[in-house]
Amino acid sequence: MANFFTLLRIALVLPIFWLILSGQGWLGFLLFLFAGLTDLVDGALARALGDADALGAALDPIADKILTLSTLLALAATGSLAGVHLLAALLILIREFWVGGLREALAGKSHLVVSPLAKWKTGIQFSALALLIPGVGWIHPLGLLLLWLATGLTLWTGWQYSLRGWRALSGRHHR
Repeated sequence: MANFFTLLRIALVLPIFWLILSGQGWLGFLLFLFAGLTDLVDGALARALGDADALGAALDPIADKILTLSTLLALAATGSLAGVHLLAALLILIREFWVGGLREALAGKSHLVVSPLAKWKTGIQFSALALLIPGVGWIHPLGLLLLWLATGLTLWTGWQYSLRGWRALSGRHHR
């Protein structure tokens, strides 16, 4: 059941992307919030029902990344992330691919456990994107501020994962 909500989050990516590109920011915002709620629901259900499995553990972070990166791309395409703010989007994109590559390199050797700070990073990214989607009034600058906070956390957690991954790949003990 929990995996249903993860798959639903992935399925919502295209409608959210289209709504942002078509200038229907408030509808995109509402659908994005709903998609974010599915992230909370799938984890809570998996724990409550004892329904956690390897598929869900693999799909959940992928769904988060697809939703985050596609929304960043849509916002960049509409001009909501112009100039220096595109740098934040690029840094987030690079980190997500880097950590995904590390996870692949470590497959079968070790596992990069999601840190509490990385969970905060994801929550702040979602919050920033939610505020940026409507693109109006005072919430847009607040969204940009949160985007930069998320970018800092993204880089920091990427660095932490890189150190842990390097230790694991070089055979050194890591935590």
